[in-house]
Amino acid sequence: MTKAKRQPRLWIFANRKMVQVNSALKKFLPWLGERANIVADPDIESITRENAADLPKADMALVFGGDGTLLAQARKIVDQKVPIIGINFGKLGFLAEFTIDDLKKHWDEVTHLQCPVSQRLLIELSVYDDTVPRWGNGTWKEYKPILRTVALNDVVVMAGPPYRMIDLDLAIDPKLHGSHTTQFSADGVIVSTPSGSTAYNLSAGGPIISPGIDAIGITPLCPHSLAFRPIIVNAESNIWFHLMRANEGTTLVIDGQDSISIQAGQQFLVRGYEHPLKLVQNPDITYWQMLAKKLNWAARPRRKEKR
Repeated sequence: MTKAKRQPRLWIFANRKMVQVNSALKKFLPWLGERANIVADPDIESITRENAADLPKADMALVFGGDGTLLAQARKIVDQKVPIIGINFGKLGFLAEFTIDDLKKHWDEVTHLQCPVSQRLLIELSVYDDTVPRWGNGTWKEYKPILRTVALNDVVVMAGPPYRMIDLDLAIDPKLHGSHTTQFSADGVIVSTPSGSTAYNLSAGGPIISPGIDAIGITPLCPHSLAFRPIIVNAESNIWFHLMRANEGTTLVIDGQDSISIQAGQQFLVRGYEHPLKLVQNPDITYWQMLAKKLNWAARPRRKEKR
């Protein structure tokens, strides 16, 4: 007697605030239910990094929405090490690479993980108050941060109102080198992952970083210097920022979605997170083709047609 094939166990994370998502799911869920075991379909607003561990075991997670929906859910479930498939209903679809038709077309490849799976670096952010010694005195793990979180795209310091430039002290692996790296005045700074290098970082003149590289980009926002250019550092580095001068509205923004007010004297540490995100890629298009198609990367100037 032939043993029945086990259906893949799925989590469904759907942005049900999007009308088009609800409409599509009404037609798609019956098809999906015949081919998979949907073990969780929670309200995505109720999921946190803490309670995500209580979800039933799953083989993969389907995220219905745009790139923003995928960013938010990825931060919550990265510790569960479940591959994510993004089904795009947003504008760009750079991280959420599939449509429902794509998913149907590649269903067997997806469920057998025969599609390319990209290991995406996240960054861990720890914010410390002004009572913590500079750079944690080399023993930063002994100090409790006022915030610890992760980001898939970027962490951004924004000057905020009244929009005067802020002063920052940057130290890369200060325990190893025994000193800071530089001090600068700017409207802020972007610290990005390879995934986030094509987002705000790119708009600010930062470099595109291939998602296969474990590296972190540091891009100043309108620095008061002609010589401070974006840099790329190893993801294993400890990157410290000491906020020396701030505005009333100076803010730290995580993935463009969550934010915290920060004050002069506070420090924050950014480093590569221990768990990568497993992001299933559409086999019909490569990362570089996606870059060219969605962002017009390396597009040649168009010739004016003769009339």
